[in-house]
Formats: sequence, C-alpha cells, structure tokens
Amino acid sequence: MFNTLAQRPDIETATARYEKMLGELRDRLSEQLGPMIWEPSSPMSRAGCSGFSAVKGTESRLLTTWVFRGAIPDDKWDKAVSIAVEVTKPYGFAQPGAMVNRPHDHKIIAFDEYGASYQLTTRVHTVLGLGTGCHLEAHAHPKKST
Repeated sequence: MFNTLAQRPDIETATARYEKMLGELRDRLSEQLGPMIWEPSSPMSRAGCSGFSAVKGTESRLLTTWVFRGAIPDDKWDKAVSIAVEVTKPYGFAQPGAMVNRPHDHKIIAFDEYGASYQLTTRVHTVLGLGTGCHLEAHAHPKKST
C-alpha cells in the first residue's frame, strides 16, 4: 500500500493542484455563465485514509467548499457541465456522472485516478466542493524526504 501512495504526489502538492483547478473552474463558470461571486462556505478539513490505515503518515482532505448564492439556470446547466469537463480533464478527472438531473436541481460528480472527487451542485445556490484521495504527508513521502 505504501508503494501505491509513493507514486502519488504528497498531500500538499495534491492540495495545491486541486485548489488551482477549482479556482480555474470558478473563474470559467463566472466568465461564461456569470457573473458569479463565489464565497468560501466551509474551511478545509483533514481526515485519515480509509483503505490505507496501515500506512503511517497518510491524509485525505475535504477542500474549502465554495458557494455562489444563486442557481445556474436549467438552460445553462449543460454549458456548466461542459466547462467543468474542459477545466478538469487536464487535471486527470474522468467524465462526470449526473447524480441529480431534474428541473432546478442538478448535481454532477467526477473522480480522478487518486480517488479525488469534485461535485458541482445547483439548486437554490450553486456549490463546488472537492475531496482528495489518500496521499502521503510530505514528511513521509520518499521523494520529499531524500
């Protein structure tokens, strides 16, 4: 299990990359569907790693959740999904799946190779969140500790 995690970026590197991606996604949604003013709604939190509990120095994170206090209209939802795919695909995320897709209520989720997932939801408000997969902490990562 350690070798699997050693092939991944450490948690700090992964977090910085995901935060960059989320910033790009917020900017693109606002530029093309907005204006949308995004506000942080809950701070980043840290957790252990399900499935990797035997490996010391591991962590997963739920990054800051972002909220736009308004909904993406139904007639713009497909464009929002297209923007999400364009932004997240270069970061290794698969095509999102629709978890909810009904009038005035939409939600997609997509995963990357490390088990991270982002969700984009719109109903009364629009919410963007991301949870990382399991990564080694920088001090425990063999590429950082040498």
